Amino acid sequence: MGTTLLPRPNGALQLVRRAMSFSVCGLTVAVLANCGAANNFLTPASFENVDRQYSLYALTGTSSSLPAAYQFTTESIVRPQVLNTGALNFDVALDLDASGKVTVMTAKKIVPLPPAGAPTVGLLKLTAVYDQLAIAPDKGYVNDSTVTLAIGEAVLVRLTGSGCIYGEPIYAKFAIDSIDTVARRILVRSLVNRNCGYRSLKAGVPAN
Repeated sequence: MGTTLLPRPNGALQLVRRAMSFSVCGLTVAVLANCGAANNFLTPASFENVDRQYSLYALTGTSSSLPAAYQFTTESIVRPQVLNTGALNFDVALDLDASGKVTVMTAKKIVPLPPAGAPTVGLLKLTAVYDQLAIAPDKGYVNDSTVTLAIGEAVLVRLTGSGCIYGEPIYAKFAIDSIDTVARRILVRSLVNRNCGYRSLKAGVPAN
């Protein structure tokens, strides 16, 4: 049986064949490199990223009425505690060390046997300053640990088990703006991307 020559495909068919011959993420290497950033498989973002500045106090040497911790999922400042429901009301707590630097402690570091359902908090300290941290990496975090921060230093945060339906993490960045060692007060800045799986750490409704 001889070979049958097919007619030259029309424009629509050419596009279909071209799409099938490349990765589903795009037609060029440049597009492919950005495939993960496009979040094609995530639901549209519903929360706006907002830069916030607030005061926290050292966990030790301060009144129990003063906030010494932060919960990223609700963006709330609190005094750390185990609630009547058995849940923890915080993700990280702050203290001051002997040199006047800030120790950031994750919830499970403070409560070694936390209630069921407490999120895992990963920390990643980089040399970049807060404003340069535009997108969170998806690797390199140390879970349920502590980091020490001086004024101007920042840490990236990844929360897993924080309520996302498919287990996607939530990312944030967290920095120290100033420290009052006498009052044991710490001025903090943070930005939380509460959209499940999104890694953008820039203000506004994230695209990735």
